Amino acid sequence: MRPRRRTDSTPLELQLAIGLVWGHLNAYQHEPAYDLAMGCLQLWPGDPRLQLMCDYAAAELMEPVDEARLRALRTPENGQWVDLVLRRLQYQDPAAMGKARP
Repeated sequence: MRPRRRTDSTPLELQLAIGLVWGHLNAYQHEPAYDLAMGCLQLWPGDPRLQLMCDYAAAELMEPVDEARLRALRTPENGQWVDLVLRRLQYQDPAAMGKARP
């Protein structure tokens, strides 16, 4: 059997890290996901997938999120992630309930 061809050029270690963070998020384990993502971002500081998952976990834990950086990460591929995190951030601020953020 031939090995599968990798179409993704992401290093294997980074793929594993993303999978581990995603696994925690998928199991609603936001605190471990946040801690792991923060550690992974020290190794791969420019990875938008890790940053988005870290921001999502932070929003779930009511930790601060840099909204300007979050909005700068928006691309056609991850725009829904950005929107999700921004919606979750609305629940942190009771005054913002019912108001849409720009």
